[in-house]
Amino acid sequence: MVDINYVFEGSGEKTIVFIHGLSDSLDYWRRLSLMLSDEYKVLIYDLRGHGESELGDEDFSMDLLSDDLYTLFLKLNIKKASLIGLSLGGNIALTFTLKHPELVEKLVLMSTFSENDDNLESKFKEFKNAINISYETFFDVIVKYVMPQDVYDENREVLEVAKKMKAETANIKAIKNAIDVGGEFNVTGQLSKIDNETLILYGRDDEIISLNLTNILKDNIRNSKLIILDNTKHDLLIGDNIFEILKLIRQLI
Repeated sequence: MVDINYVFEGSGEKTIVFIHGLSDSLDYWRRLSLMLSDEYKVLIYDLRGHGESELGDEDFSMDLLSDDLYTLFLKLNIKKASLIGLSLGGNIALTFTLKHPELVEKLVLMSTFSENDDNLESKFKEFKNAINISYETFFDVIVKYVMPQDVYDENREVLEVAKKMKAETANIKAIKNAIDVGGEFNVTGQLSKIDNETLILYGRDDEIISLNLTNILKDNIRNSKLIILDNTKHDLLIGDNIFEILKLIRQLI
């Protein structure tokens, strides 16, 4: 067992669990969590090896990441919750739902995939090569894939500070492991088992996840709806998107 860092707060009858993506932390969800905590119980947490959570010495896998979440459900006595996952977090949400359908209410899959294509495989190779050099190199490679150029330019100084701070604490092994499990992920053949009402959110300009991969989710999860956000890459929580996504979450959950 490893120590998983989490924040569980808020009030209301329904529970929302946010699951962050590769190399990120629970801080990614702080703003949304605060906005929703008056209406819902909200769980945000650091994936193992990310943020302040321990990596441990178990074989790193998507099942292991799903099992970590299950352990939190037991620890916090969560009987049922809606899952919101970004990218790798969406992979975990899918895995958890397939393993524990009785614990899941609704699903929100953001910049998520159920299998790889040639483009995604090439991106994972690029990320792996970069992290093998240094965290700073990895950051420089991935940041321009996740946000539009104008957003990057406007926040260049803040991003440089963030890069230096993250480089001091990032667990390189965990990032490599997460890249590997993402590259091996494939649950497309099981998507038809998911009956949960599902909202799929996609950035029209995403260069990591193709629209084709997104449509595979839409076509195979029977009770799903796809919304495409304009002027958006892989990171959906930019600019006014956060208010649109907040509205969509409230409508769904």
